Amino acid sequence: MKLAPLQLADYFLTDLTLQANPDFDSSKPADDPVETLAVVPRYSQSESEEGQDTRWLVILEISQTIPDGANLPYAFSLRIQGTVIVSSHLVGNKLQRAIHANGPAMLFGAAREIIRAATGRGPWPAVIIPSTNFLVGLPPLEMPPSDPKTPAPKKKSSAKKSAAKKSARPKPKSK
Repeated sequence: MKLAPLQLADYFLTDLTLQANPDFDSSKPADDPVETLAVVPRYSQSESEEGQDTRWLVILEISQTIPDGANLPYAFSLRIQGTVIVSSHLVGNKLQRAIHANGPAMLFGAAREIIRAATGRGPWPAVIIPSTNFLVGLPPLEMPPSDPKTPAPKKKSSAKKSAAKKSARPKPKSK
């Protein structure tokens, strides 16, 4: 087994609020929570010694409100924070993308389960919040410059591929 370059060393809740909606109508389908669900990650680097793995504090806030007239079973707010240890070989853009995408994703799974468990103890069915993508909104990675001595392999166009296939076929014998 090979360890991932990011490790979630510890995590814990710093805030959890849950309110059952007394106006929820369980005979009707629940509204789509996407518009009322907010997921906000925050990051800060911790002090580390030279050459050591880097530690980051990652905070994830997840909340759902119930707008007037919405048929949602619960309103909730959760704040979870964790310590993420990053291998020292991960630097630059790769480090940024790993922390900003994978750090909150690690906490999201734990938060999702906490919300499911807490709402499962209420009067309405348990809520499983939809998955999210933490890569959205990140700047694209800069690609390292290619070695000018090594030319990139040329790709055949589809027309050239078809012509190459046809020429490779055995030709029918004429009578």
